[in-house]
Amino acid sequence: MDTHTVSTVPTWTLIIPIIAALIAFIGVGLTVFFSWRNANKTLRSAHTLKIAEMRQSWINSLRDAMSEFQSYGVTPGVSQSTERKFYELGTRIELLMNPKDPDYDELHKCLYQFLAVNDLNGKYSANPHFVSVCQRILKREWETLKQEIASAG
Repeated sequence: MDTHTVSTVPTWTLIIPIIAALIAFIGVGLTVFFSWRNANKTLRSAHTLKIAEMRQSWINSLRDAMSEFQSYGVTPGVSQSTERKFYELGTRIELLMNPKDPDYDELHKCLYQFLAVNDLNGKYSANPHFVSVCQRILKREWETLKQEIASAG
C-alpha cells in the first residue's frame, strides 16, 4: 500500500502574510499621498507668499510715487509745468497702475488736474480728490494682499 501523506497547511497561515503585505502597501501608499499633498501645499503657499511680497513692494512703490506727486502738486511757488520730477512721478503712477482698475480713469484725471492749475487755491482744491482716489486704490490693493496671505495659510 502506497500511502501518500498529504500535508495540508492551514489556510489562515497563508492569509496572514497576504493581509500583512496589503496593510504595508496601504501604509506606504498613504504615506506617499500625504507627503505629496503636504509638499504641494507648501509649494503653493510659498508661491502665494512670494506673490504677496511682490504685491506689497508694488503697493509701497505706488504709495511713495503718489505721495511725492501730491507733495509737488500742492507745494506753493512750484510750477508743476516746469518740474521734470513732477512729470516723472505722474508717469510712474500711470505705469504702476493697471488701466483696467476701476479708479484708473479718475486717477488719471486727478493727475492732469494738478497740471491744469496755476494758483495755490487751484492746487489745494485739486488735492482732496486726488488723495481720496489714491486712498481707495491703496485700500483695495491692501485688502487683496491680505486675502492672498490668508489663502496661503
